[in-house]
Amino acid sequence: MSAQARQERTISALVARLRDCGLLHADAAEARAETTQEITSGVQSDSRLMRPGGIFVAIRGSRANGADFAAEAIAHGAIATLAEPAEAELILKARGDRAPLVITVTHARRALAEAAAWWEGDPSDELIVIGVTGTDGKTTTATFLSTALTAAGISAGLLSTAIARVGGVQRPTPMHQTTPEAPALQAQLEESRRAGDRAVVAETTSHGLALDRVASISYAAGVFTNFGSDHLDLHGTIDAYRAAKLQLISRIIGSHASRGAGLAPLAVIRRADPALAPFVAAADAAGVRVVDFDVAEDGALLLDGARHVVKLRMPGRINALNAAAALALVAAWGLPLAPAIAAVAEEPGPPGRSERVACGQPFSVIVDFAHNGQSLEAAIQVARSLATPDGRVLLVTGAAGERDAGRRTAIGRVCTEAERVWIADEDPRGESPDAIAAAIYAAAEAHVGAAAKERITVLHDRRAAIRAAIGEARPGDVVLLAGKGHERTIERSGGAEEWDEVRVATEVLTSLGYPQHT
Repeated sequence: MSAQARQERTISALVARLRDCGLLHADAAEARAETTQEITSGVQSDSRLMRPGGIFVAIRGSRANGADFAAEAIAHGAIATLAEPAEAELILKARGDRAPLVITVTHARRALAEAAAWWEGDPSDELIVIGVTGTDGKTTTATFLSTALTAAGISAGLLSTAIARVGGVQRPTPMHQTTPEAPALQAQLEESRRAGDRAVVAETTSHGLALDRVASISYAAGVFTNFGSDHLDLHGTIDAYRAAKLQLISRIIGSHASRGAGLAPLAVIRRADPALAPFVAAADAAGVRVVDFDVAEDGALLLDGARHVVKLRMPGRINALNAAAALALVAAWGLPLAPAIAAVAEEPGPPGRSERVACGQPFSVIVDFAHNGQSLEAAIQVARSLATPDGRVLLVTGAAGERDAGRRTAIGRVCTEAERVWIADEDPRGESPDAIAAAIYAAAEAHVGAAAKERITVLHDRRAAIRAAIGEARPGDVVLLAGKGHERTIERSGGAEEWDEVRVATEVLTSLGYPQHT
């Protein structure tokens, strides 16, 4: 049911929705919630975004408790608060009789997702939503899939780390967050529905799954690119990380739109990847058909076993795998494959993914978002494929602060596959840049020994590191700038520094005398 068709936006209607989902806590607060007061501005968990007539959801997070911000939300016009029992008690104790209605729920994050979907009119049920998950390759695969579906006759929006597509219009994604909180996510889905998109391809991260941001989305299919260790700062263990990703299988239930189009629930998973075996088993157990994809030794794309020779604009085996995953779904759904293949072949890819910077220089410069060991290894392989036989890979890399510390060890080990390395700041946030760089260097030194001193330089100033790498490049080399990709800021303890890796690389090349042309 679309937002326009809903008959009422009242507190009692919201309470009924929460009750139907088993999220309403059985206590006296429910009786107070039987009111026909109209909700006029939606649902928020961020008090700063609260508007008069809206609903605030108080969530206890790892760093802050939403109950502490209820007063601010109320001051901004919240007419009711959803909270778990402990937070509800804190709010009532702090506000006393001055507190607006507090509705006690069993699970605040799931209640936020349900309330946000209800407010927007459950747009995922009127769309064909495909979730793309995996440790790496999500953005490129999602971009390929949006392109492929649109070419095959199903206009497909896109929600990804780097870009969004709504109604055929592409725009950058401004945030350092792949899967936004449920209110923003549901609003984006409704925007796509209103713009005439029949489908939406949505990057679906472990954060979005574990934190229930996607809890009220009816997925028509899921694409699983790969799996490796990452994000242990949130999940704690690789088993918990895997369990979060596996949740997508249980959410592939189809929608009104996908059933109406005759599109069966599917899970696209590369069977040859042993790390994805648990995902195949979970899909089999759930009765969701598994569609295979791969790339043959000669580079042909294998779509559930069928060979297709496709010459992609995006270089490297990793991007061929991403394209195969996208096209495998199109083929499995029986959609027109020829136009989808043609469109994917011409797709330049999202910004900051194997993105070339060309200013007439006799060597290649590549900007890539690779920010963990697995993705950096793939990016170096792409760079190596673009170098001449005697060309070198010159790498600028780093690691984010306040994120999985295991990335530093992995990046340090993998970066030694390049001939020269500069360790630069990526997003140190509140951590010491020196400590981050030292951890990367130590891992590299453990791998190559004394050679690290000659091959690896710590240069925190990222612009200076890029200038040093480009300045050393010879004809046939590839300069790989890894870690920032499309991002427009470097996050530091004192705030965000504006950044554009492609622009900086272009400025450096121009300053060194290369004419600008592509």
